[in-house]
Amino acid sequence: MNVTDKLSVNSTINYQRTNSGNRPSISYGTENLMYLWIWYGRQVNTNTLRDYWMRGLEGVQQFNYNYNYHDNPYFNVFENTNGQSKDRIYGNISATYRFTPKLSLMLRTGLDTYNELRDRKRAFSTQRFPRGNYREDDVYFSEMNSDFLLTYSETTKPVWSYSIALGGNAMRQENRYVQTVAPQLLIPGIYNFTNTAVNLQVNQFIGEKRINSLYGFGQIGYKNVLFLDVTGRNDWSSTLPITNNSYFYPSATLSAVISDMVTLPSAISFLKLRGAFAEVGNDTDPYSLSNVYNSAVAWGTIQAKTESNRLSNADLKPERTGSFETGIDIRFLEGRLGFDFTYFDNRTRNQIIPIELDIATGYASRIINAGEIQNKGIEAVLNARVVQNSKLTWDVTANFTRTRGYVLELTEGLDTYTLTGRNGANIQARIGERMGNIYGAGFARVEDPSSPYFGQIIHNTSGTPITDPTLKLQGNYNPDWMLGLANSLNYKGISLGFLFDYRHGGIVVSRTKTIGSTSGQLEETLFGRENGYDLNVEGNGIISEGVIRNADGSFTPNTIKITSRNWHNRYYERNNVEAAKYDATFLKLREVTIGYTIPKSLLSRIPVQDVKISLVARNLALWTENPHFDPETLAMGGGTLIPGVEDMSFPSTRSIGFNLNVKF
Repeated sequence: MNVTDKLSVNSTINYQRTNSGNRPSISYGTENLMYLWIWYGRQVNTNTLRDYWMRGLEGVQQFNYNYNYHDNPYFNVFENTNGQSKDRIYGNISATYRFTPKLSLMLRTGLDTYNELRDRKRAFSTQRFPRGNYREDDVYFSEMNSDFLLTYSETTKPVWSYSIALGGNAMRQENRYVQTVAPQLLIPGIYNFTNTAVNLQVNQFIGEKRINSLYGFGQIGYKNVLFLDVTGRNDWSSTLPITNNSYFYPSATLSAVISDMVTLPSAISFLKLRGAFAEVGNDTDPYSLSNVYNSAVAWGTIQAKTESNRLSNADLKPERTGSFETGIDIRFLEGRLGFDFTYFDNRTRNQIIPIELDIATGYASRIINAGEIQNKGIEAVLNARVVQNSKLTWDVTANFTRTRGYVLELTEGLDTYTLTGRNGANIQARIGERMGNIYGAGFARVEDPSSPYFGQIIHNTSGTPITDPTLKLQGNYNPDWMLGLANSLNYKGISLGFLFDYRHGGIVVSRTKTIGSTSGQLEETLFGRENGYDLNVEGNGIISEGVIRNADGSFTPNTIKITSRNWHNRYYERNNVEAAKYDATFLKLREVTIGYTIPKSLLSRIPVQDVKISLVARNLALWTENPHFDPETLAMGGGTLIPGVEDMSFPSTRSIGFNLNVKF
């Protein structure tokens, strides 16, 4: 909004409300419906479990077919709920004042804040909480950014142009978290903290962070064909020690429009080359410099505090990421065919990570600066207008990405660092190897290259495969490469768009595969037991491929038939990552959109410029080797997502909706 001919003011505000009465429990556990599906017997008619309270004990004891390991699925859905409500407000207000046509000052303040309340209710007779349980997590987050930017630009026709700007930013971030738990309930069905049967458990966290910044950037242009952009920024962070809390990082980009500098073949309508170097600094989280006391479970009426098992570090330095990038943008046939190619090489050093300590020190880990990680790769984008006439246009965009991350350095005395893991799958960083490598146990195999049985699985004298507990490289969760294909067609106001995503390579380690095989719930476990478990019946039993290790250390082919149950129990041992992994390659029909734009002639009598109605469908189809789950799934462990691991995940969702866009 223009207040005067020199002053303009702009403002945006957005509000989001998220509310759910019951988000499903995830990961392995009795409250996850996928867990129940895996372990329930096929003979169980779940319809008989709809009345999930035992008669005469309503509200106190659930009814189920098995009370040892399972919760009634209807009881879980309707009684053991995970509620969530979240209110988020974000927006900004800015004012720009033009002192002269060449000099302007912009002031801006933005806020992003939300309040979230999560409540977890567990009824009496729940497997994990026989006396019930109630928990609330109250989460608050706020980030405010205030900026100023003074800009001066000049053009000296027809040769030189330049602009220069000086700015600053003040970032204020606050996190508050309060978790309150009633470990047992006094009266069934009343979810209130006054109904606790024992002392409440309260855990509280308050984290504040400040970053003040000054930055500047400038551009010099020559004849509108050659451009040099440079930037510099200095941050002062509250989460780093005073001696190291100031860090500067620059960048420079050089680009040249070759098609305006020299005469090219007529088929080439545009050609631009570019190269860039940049460095970025990064800080850490609050409370990383010195240890603090956290809330602990009270001892009777005595409140308790505990120190973290992670040792802080008062000498931390900021992380540094240096990047180099070069690329080409070339277009043909008056822009109807375009190709953009980028090569990049990023290196991050002084990463702030926790490393393991000897437990005798009193701590499990310590935060340090360590390591250097390299990420390099290529990105290529092809744009084409396949058809263009007065009635129809058809645009196609294809993008290809291939990246590789390598561990160049860790820290003195450390050549392996475990980043995360679950279900026996350890995601480790090892010097000289790729980031994302998954290590885990696998089958014991013949290791003598001169043996005729080299590489075959070793079995014990009972005919069951042996698991070698030694951690071995099982694969990498990152894809070898990715490809996307988008199409957009428009015909007389009708639009059609569809997007395909293809991911090639990588692995995913699946607990659904492991547990589903040992429980006999997966279709592939039917082999060898169609007629029961009597090994004397034709078609029953399995002779596992591989060899048996004899007492003298020699090997002979395995000829021992065992029941299908025994084979699946031993082949898919829970810590055997090799048996649990899948190829993560997939092709997805990610999105289809059909829209219609109402002709302007029909809108002439109302104060509306454009109206478009669209039907949008997402996640419509999936093609993959794995028949049981979406390879894009991620496990949850310790409150964080674990890539490359699947843990009793729900099927991915397909959504269909509509959009109404009105432009006034």
